[in-house]
Amino acid sequence: MITGFILSLLGAAVIGRAAPVECRFHATSPPAAWEGACGREFGRAAIMKLAPAKAIASGRWQKDVDPSAVWAGDMTVRSDTTAIELELYDGGAGVLRTEYGWYPVSAFHAAGESMTFQIETARPVPPNDLDREIVRRADALLSSASVWNRADDRKCPAAATTWSIYCALIRATLDVTGASHHRRPAMELVRQLVDERTAGRDYSHRLMDYNNDATTTLADVHRLFVDALARMSAAQPSP
Repeated sequence: MITGFILSLLGAAVIGRAAPVECRFHATSPPAAWEGACGREFGRAAIMKLAPAKAIASGRWQKDVDPSAVWAGDMTVRSDTTAIELELYDGGAGVLRTEYGWYPVSAFHAAGESMTFQIETARPVPPNDLDREIVRRADALLSSASVWNRADDRKCPAAATTWSIYCALIRATLDVTGASHHRRPAMELVRQLVDERTAGRDYSHRLMDYNNDATTTLADVHRLFVDALARMSAAQPSP
């Protein structure tokens, strides 16, 4: 798991980036296939490795659209190595999934031994219809106090019959998309709302600590999900 120190470095690297950043890769020998970086994005020492993959391993992004191409690999920042996935759709657009967030990809181009694309770390991928389903499903899982785990440790067994906020979202993501990624837009939005309603509290892990906070009620949890759905609806462009 990426350390808090490295996350702080990443945060400092991506805050305030208004324009797309170009990522440049060069061909290598298998199993990596491609190696490169996105300038100084994610820190000066960030190295990414990608290879063609059959499918995205961390769950569908869109309900009715499959990616035209998928790459999977890892990103190393100092001594921390975490998984990344790149999915592409028509027109060279897509998503780069990282430990720090999901970012829009555009202008993908691969020719010979060179591969380039642009990412926008200042504009993370917004929630979509599947993210709405995830939040609704998480809300339904926490139907009563008897199924609410008030002692979250961010471990979510598949056979669990009680859930924390974090594990309800993970379980819902599995149910809706077939796999999970803890930086899924739905989870990032819920984290943002927790930040807003708990400003000034010294939380190490937002979802876990808010869940375990003795002042948090089940009504607060349901309101959190309601607010997340409302925020998604408000952000949806008008027809």
